[in-house]
Amino acid sequence: MAFNRKIWLNWSVKKPCPTCKSGTLDIPNKESILKNETATSLEMNSYGGYYYSDYIFSMHLKCNNCPETIAVTGLRNEENYPSDEETGLKFRVTPISFYPPLKIIEIPDSCPTSIKKVLNESFGLYWLDISSCANKIRIATEVLLNELKVHDSKGGKKLSLHKRLEEFKKTNPDTSELLLAIKWIGNAGSHFSDLNSNDVLDAYELFEFAIEKLYNDREKKLIQLSKEINKNRNPLKK
Repeated sequence: MAFNRKIWLNWSVKKPCPTCKSGTLDIPNKESILKNETATSLEMNSYGGYYYSDYIFSMHLKCNNCPETIAVTGLRNEENYPSDEETGLKFRVTPISFYPPLKIIEIPDSCPTSIKKVLNESFGLYWLDISSCANKIRIATEVLLNELKVHDSKGGKKLSLHKRLEEFKKTNPDTSELLLAIKWIGNAGSHFSDLNSNDVLDAYELFEFAIEKLYNDREKKLIQLSKEINKNRNPLKK
């Protein structure tokens, strides 16, 4: 499935189930949403003339394909006085937590567990802290190089991620370029730069493509399938 950043930028776009990966997550009913106005919002509205109400909300999303339930918490901002052109209240939803975490990119089954672990940790941070999320993806790049046996030291001196990527470039130039771009985004996260969601989604898309090139399950499965069919000289019985 092609990477689709609209899913992760727009609350109204249904999210994929992290468990079965086939279904999407639905709100069972509006009654299942727990919503309470914040103390600051209540105080501001008590004076009159305040244009917004701020709420903390929580709900459970249900997969339409498997029994999975995902807990969501976040902030909801509602306009108290919609414009003449609009009917009903306008609102903005900002999720800050999904549990279990949603899988923002596809991870091949054959990808090492150590890389999966760091990526899964990063998924939860995407909603809560963009800078920390970018930094975690950078860490995933270092773990990936560890799995690929790229040396992390030379002559007793620890190598920087940049130097390791230069070493990796000698044997895999295309993938090293992808990982180098992720490094720059991760560095920005480490230095508290003005990162936004699109920047982090760039890093995710690059990382997804890198591990797809390195751990291509589909290619391996199809090559194995073709070998078995050719060996039998007939379609396989299923």
